[in-house]
Amino acid sequence: MAEVRIKLDTSTIQKIALFESITRANLKDCFESDDDLVFIVSPGDFGKAIGKGGANIRALEKKFNKKIILIEFNPDPEKFATNLFKPIPVKSAELEGNTMNLVIKSSLRAFPSKKVKKTKMLLKKYFPAIEEVIVKV
Repeated sequence: MAEVRIKLDTSTIQKIALFESITRANLKDCFESDDDLVFIVSPGDFGKAIGKGGANIRALEKKFNKKIILIEFNPDPEKFATNLFKPIPVKSAELEGNTMNLVIKSSLRAFPSKKVKKTKMLLKKYFPAIEEVIVKV
């Protein structure tokens, strides 16, 4: 698998620097989604990023005045897809050729369309070989 290069603007670099100085966790990426700030945390740094009792998240939300969403990166696209949907349970995640098939457990009334959109975008960003993402309930 080829390494993915991500271009960051000055504002994003500043957000990443502040995040890393508060949490001491390593980041892979940062972006804004709706009214949220999403941080993709390096594998193994999720707990460190949250902080004791969620202290780091509260401090970041206060600094940025936005809701903070953390996602742990995983070099395995199936495990990363599962992390993207948390806390919604994923029944199965299978990569078949260049198609990622996901089956999630969700009621029809609470179908997480924003999470689906974000999942598709991030899977294609970090795993360019994935051309299609199919999500079923």
